[in-house]
Amino acid sequence: MPGVPATLAGPLDLHLHTRRSDGDESPAEVARRCLAAGLRVASVTDHNTMAGVAEFTGTVGDSMTVVPGCEVTARWRGEEVHCLAYFIDPTDRRLQRRLRRVHDADLEWWRAWAERVRHIGVPLTWEDITERIGGDRIAYPGDYLALLAEAAREDPRFAGYGPTDHERLATDWCRPGRPLHVPEPWMPGITDVLSWIADAGGVAVLAHPARVLDVSDGAQCRTLLKPLVAAGLAGLEAWTSWHTPAESAGLARICAALGLAATAGSDYHGVRVKSWVTAPGRLPALPPEPMAVLDALCDRRPTPPKSEAEL
Repeated sequence: MPGVPATLAGPLDLHLHTRRSDGDESPAEVARRCLAAGLRVASVTDHNTMAGVAEFTGTVGDSMTVVPGCEVTARWRGEEVHCLAYFIDPTDRRLQRRLRRVHDADLEWWRAWAERVRHIGVPLTWEDITERIGGDRIAYPGDYLALLAEAAREDPRFAGYGPTDHERLATDWCRPGRPLHVPEPWMPGITDVLSWIADAGGVAVLAHPARVLDVSDGAQCRTLLKPLVAAGLAGLEAWTSWHTPAESAGLARICAALGLAATAGSDYHGVRVKSWVTAPGRLPALPPEPMAVLDALCDRRPTPPKSEAEL
């Protein structure tokens, strides 16, 4: 499903993806795009991994503020949601083990999908997939479906599907009851993810919340979000390429009512993956004071415990 055209350029982007997950470009390439866009603050938030943070940070050097981040898959109210984790330590071993479990569950899901593809007689193996995508990488779903269409181009069952017919392929072949359906992988509950982020000294923000909430009903949103706030949620991604300007404004009001930080991030993956986001920092609407977004996040960082010497 396409997002909202992102045409306005801002100085801050707290939601960026690289080839360490489902983005199209290396961390260094994304860093160079951020520099070319004139960003002052940026965060690489690859899915369930922080493997790209060091390369991105090393490339930008002292040219901008880098907020170490990650986008963690979770389940809430029966749906898949994503939590952005900021200011977490990439070397935190406990957090890395937890993220690895989520990553590996996704990887096994794609392995099971590939086995179903093989089972119905399409000549696409897991080895073929890993050679094209990477052995330990969870890529953009359309990339797997493009490989399916390519491998099945001589199969009359797949006549009429082109390499970019991702939605039709998913609907016709991968939905429940279809030959390539695989039950959803394991995902941690959102309260567990909030506790993981807190344990790692981070700040938790719900990514693109209008995809799972009816922002037009502010009262209902506040009711649904209050338990998450009590469990450690610190913010909502209000300004993003998934939200209309009206939705962003509504989410900013919800944040004000609940005492949450309202954040901004393009969800840039590269223009092939998400053509409506042409560069880092581009949004359909901008925060009134973009640099205040970073201040709001910093204000919500947990206070580290005092050392024995300080007591």
